[in-house]
Amino acid sequence: MQITMDTKISEALKINKNIMNVFSSYKLLCAECKGISQDTVRIVIRNNGLDGEKFLKELNDACK
Repeated sequence: MQITMDTKISEALKINKNIMNVFSSYKLLCAECKGISQDTVRIVIRNNGLDGEKFLKELNDACK
């Protein structure tokens, strides 16, 4: 599965445990957030001031 800006966080975290490691490396507690089933990668990037391309690449690299 390819993660996109519109992928919901709950779906991304189901792919494999390496995805959670990416979130943890940014000190993001997305797995504990109330919005996990509604928030997308785009929202996380925007709300946390992340470099979108870099973050998305790291998520997709973790899927391999």
